[in-house]
Amino acid sequence: MALIGDLSTFSFVDIFQVILKDRKSGIFIIEWKDMTVACYVKDGEFVFARPIDKVFRVYAEKDFDVLLSKLRIPKESLHKTIERFLISRFDHKEGIFSFTPGFIKYNSDVPVVYNIEKLILLASEKLSPEEVERKISDELLTFEALPNAQEIVEKANTENIDKVKKVLSLVNGERTVGEIRKESGLDTLTVDRILYALLAMGAIKRKRREKKQKPSIAMDLLVKIIERVKGL
Repeated sequence: MALIGDLSTFSFVDIFQVILKDRKSGIFIIEWKDMTVACYVKDGEFVFARPIDKVFRVYAEKDFDVLLSKLRIPKESLHKTIERFLISRFDHKEGIFSFTPGFIKYNSDVPVVYNIEKLILLASEKLSPEEVERKISDELLTFEALPNAQEIVEKANTENIDKVKKVLSLVNGERTVGEIRKESGLDTLTVDRILYALLAMGAIKRKRREKKQKPSIAMDLLVKIIERVKGL
């Protein structure tokens, strides 16, 4: 089933989260006002990106190796296309996107320089305060780290990885967002962006507040009636 949406309401982090979860191969197309880009995804990893003039032509070229041969692009240079046509445009938030599973056939191994976890972290650095607030909406929210959180974060090895590790170390199921902001020594937006990314990567999850069971009014009344009857 195709994933379709608008970048003004669905951030790149949110999109990558869905692709990470499904781990499907397919074609991810972004239509900005000044450019349309087709990204090729193999098992949930972005391996190649290129500008296109007609969307329908993408689906006619189904063999990835044949396509690279036709374009004369060596596999060692594929990551540069991800940098130029995707990562550099994470701050372009007016456009529409679609991800269609299937269509493309990968006959051989394709190098992955920017894995999906790294793309999530890089995209989170461009999140606006309004976008961040969609998930980090309350400073009293509490998160807990999942067992493989450290392993996930190691995959997203970017220049700001130390900040990410610092925030993750403060996530213990007890500290609130407000407390993590304060103890991290980082600015609020940076902390919130990192928490947003950690959620998308599946490194942390929201800890639900335990609801205290309120005593039943009917049961209290029944107990009082029984006690009154016994006293007669």
